[in-house]
Amino acid sequence: MKTHPAYQKLAETAHSNIAQLQAYTLIALDASEKLLALNFSAARTLCSSVSAAPTEFAGTDLQETLSKQTAAQTRGLEELGDYLRRVGEVCTEAQNDMVELGSRHFEQVQASMNALLQEARKLAPAGALDQDAEPETRSRAIRKAA
Repeated sequence: MKTHPAYQKLAETAHSNIAQLQAYTLIALDASEKLLALNFSAARTLCSSVSAAPTEFAGTDLQETLSKQTAAQTRGLEELGDYLRRVGEVCTEAQNDMVELGSRHFEQVQASMNALLQEARKLAPAGALDQDAEPETRSRAIRKAA
């Protein structure tokens, strides 16, 4: 059975759309996996820093306790900054991958649609798809009738 070339091109375009959707899904899953790993790492770090935090106040030097707490908070803020930087990198990478994939897909769809329109133009009756033909306005049609 032989199908019309336009139908084949349309089927190829649909198949390409499904492949692109799968590629978008893989990018999203990869980014989710990276974010999940970052969150587990941050949770581990938070648990270890909380368990190592100085909690003894009785019978110790106040100055020493404050310096230990300040050092712990400084480490915590540095780790938070590093975590946020890595989250930003993962999100930016995923966004760039999706934009690049989207641009390539748009170009492919545009070329496919242009080919379909060219095929339709070849198969259409003469003058049926002329874009240059200006539709008659109502007032012009009334003047002609008069």
